[in-house]
Amino acid sequence: MNDSNEKYRNLLFLVRSHSFSLILLAAGIAWTSMYIRSVMASTETADLSQPTQMLYAGLALIVSAVLAMPAVLDRIPQKAYRVLLAAGVLGAVYFFSASTNSVLDEEQFLKDQKAMNALTIQRLTDIRDAQLAYKEVNGAFTDSFDTLFAFISAPLVPLNFSIGSFHDTLPEAMSFEEGYVIQRADVPGIAAELGWDEKALMDSITADAVAFKVRDTLYTSFYAENFAPEKRADKKLPMVNLDSLSFSPSSGERFFIDTTYVDQSGLRVSAIKVQDPTPFGRANVKKDTLRFGSLVEAHTDGNWRQ
Repeated sequence: MNDSNEKYRNLLFLVRSHSFSLILLAAGIAWTSMYIRSVMASTETADLSQPTQMLYAGLALIVSAVLAMPAVLDRIPQKAYRVLLAAGVLGAVYFFSASTNSVLDEEQFLKDQKAMNALTIQRLTDIRDAQLAYKEVNGAFTDSFDTLFAFISAPLVPLNFSIGSFHDTLPEAMSFEEGYVIQRADVPGIAAELGWDEKALMDSITADAVAFKVRDTLYTSFYAENFAPEKRADKKLPMVNLDSLSFSPSSGERFFIDTTYVDQSGLRVSAIKVQDPTPFGRANVKKDTLRFGSLVEAHTDGNWRQ
């Protein structure tokens, strides 16, 4: 019984005498392991998820744990031991604090990167929409922002008016012969002849309550139909500023734009690629360039989530 109690007391003493060292060692190993896993999970295109200060803090804790072991205490003068242990603990605290600040900086960087990428993607999307409209009117994309912006502001986009429907009683051919097929500009004059106002006549044509039909093509600008403030508000999209649309929000440099022709199913079709010349990110770290289109395939897909 006495031997059992003695062994228990010896074990308890051993644990107590090494408890501080074991706590420091466990913390040091945990921090070092987290950094090593971060290194193994990182790629050449992505930053480490854990800062280097975490490794230094872990190593400082491990060194402090070794210095705190009773076996080491017996071999080091007490004054030197205190100095070394204090230096190790203070070093661990310093690197821990630096690591925490680095993590906070990383969180802010990711937040800024997300906001900047969202703004860049919106500008590229607006440029793509304008280029597709330009191609529909002109047959090919343009590699000039000046030409594109002149198109955006000019009344070149056709709007087909087709109001009122034909029926068996008054088919299309007879409607034309009888003069019931009119243009949009004719509506005010005809309304005046009938003693109506313009809105009342348009409502009646829309409801097929009169014989008149409107068949016309009017021209508007791409800006008026897509970039005007009221249009953007209806679509819950940010306002468009043509003075800044062609520039990267992260650097102020103009987006790189290039066009060519590629073969698709035996046909020669226009192709385009537009990209951010200076993507947002850290120096000396490879960054993914936001872009849309391709010079080898006829598509305008962006390399972000659509």
